Amino acid sequence: MNLIRSITTVGGYTIGSRLFGFVREVLTASFLGAGATADALAVAIRVPSMFRRLFAEGAFNASFVPLFAGLLATKGKEEARTFAEQILTLWAGILFLFLIGIELFLPLLIPLAVPGFQTTPGRLYYVVEFSRITFPFVFFISMTALYSGILNSMDKFAVVASSPMIGNMVIVAIVLGFYDKFSSPGYAFSWGIMACGISQWLWVWIPSLKAGMGLRFRWPRFDANIKKFFKVLAPAAFGSGVVQINLFIGTFIASWLPVGAISYLNYADRLNQLPLSVIGVAVSTALLPILSRQIRTETWEKAYHTQNQAIEFSMFLTLPAALSLIFLADPFIMIVFERGAFTAQDTAATALTLQALAIGLPAYVLIKVFSSSFFARQDTLTPVYTACAGIFVDIILSIVLMGTYHQVGIAFATAAAAWVNASLLGFLLWYQGHFTFEIRLKKFMSRMALTCVGTIILLKSLRSLFYPFFLEGEITRSLSVIGLVSFSLVGFFLLSHFIGALRFNELKLMFSSRA
Repeated sequence: MNLIRSITTVGGYTIGSRLFGFVREVLTASFLGAGATADALAVAIRVPSMFRRLFAEGAFNASFVPLFAGLLATKGKEEARTFAEQILTLWAGILFLFLIGIELFLPLLIPLAVPGFQTTPGRLYYVVEFSRITFPFVFFISMTALYSGILNSMDKFAVVASSPMIGNMVIVAIVLGFYDKFSSPGYAFSWGIMACGISQWLWVWIPSLKAGMGLRFRWPRFDANIKKFFKVLAPAAFGSGVVQINLFIGTFIASWLPVGAISYLNYADRLNQLPLSVIGVAVSTALLPILSRQIRTETWEKAYHTQNQAIEFSMFLTLPAALSLIFLADPFIMIVFERGAFTAQDTAATALTLQALAIGLPAYVLIKVFSSSFFARQDTLTPVYTACAGIFVDIILSIVLMGTYHQVGIAFATAAAAWVNASLLGFLLWYQGHFTFEIRLKKFMSRMALTCVGTIILLKSLRSLFYPFFLEGEITRSLSVIGLVSFSLVGFFLLSHFIGALRFNELKLMFSSRA
């Protein structure tokens, strides 16, 4: 499969996952609103999600996939399987001990993570209760990452990409079936998260067996490949998890803000994560094994072209998404969350938070692209250095802005940190001679800037036209937002075609060409 078709395969299933994820968030907003229990559940989900990014999706892919894909391409299936079996033994053992330690000391660790919650004992109690249930998710999703890396390296992207959708479907089913069976609906959400991890692991484990990659526990030999895996794992965890680390820093600082601030950040992040997951995760998932093979076989021109193509295609999708979230934040929040316990005041606060977060959306996606280029070369230290710079900016700006702008200031600090990180990664990749701007990409960037200016004018004009309908009933409001987004997208594609950023025939060629 070529790069673009691989990206769209992953992205298509990710859309399905995010749609069910939105159903989950709609249920959260309806049952819990933006109060103390919602804050507690947001933290109980965010903490294991952060470790998921660190231990599973980001770090594991960065250290395992290049080695496994390289062995598969040069040594064959048996050598690659032996390596994977040794990693399985070590990885499962480490994760099990980590999980036991966290569960034992959770009442001591949670107050350190969200110290501001100690002023509201109800929130602190529920965070500990919910986290005990959600944390085993880390173990199962890390096992999922192992088998996902194997399947992606064998170009079986569809199975892997569909597993999060299955997980979210399980969460929704458990919440709808058991929300009234506990003292708080938050317990149903927590059990749903753990069941999500188990279902995702089973979803990729069974196809791995069918593909001849059923792994057994094998005592590790600590050969060169195993040592290299752990050598890159720690810095990869830090570098690839920078977005989650920044968000967690925001949660830490926001714990001192009034009740509801963390919920606003969480709801805004869920909407911001839709394009980030569909585009950023899809690009990095498809890009890493392809680049790893091209670099291992020293086909440098192909590698440069692949990187340029990834940037061009991802920005073509990301920029209109970012503009939509910035200029249509209020109606998006209205139709997705404003019902039940979620009030109009919550909508206004969440919309401002979303606008600040969306400023950094293109940067988040570029981080995925640039980091994949370093990881494919088994360089995980450079992303760590740039991540540190971004985190420093995040902390300073969050402290400076939170007093006046509350959670909106924290969201803006996260976006600014992402731009610092992405800029440093891109510059260092170019400086080290691993990236060149092709003439096509230069033309695309200038023309896309003009397309975005035209799209902003169109969005503001259409918003004024459709605004009266936003104040009507839920059905009218939803239809008007769908119409507004549809007209805006058509306008963007037409502008892109006529300005020459990416013409229709070029887009068709990207899908049909071979990588």
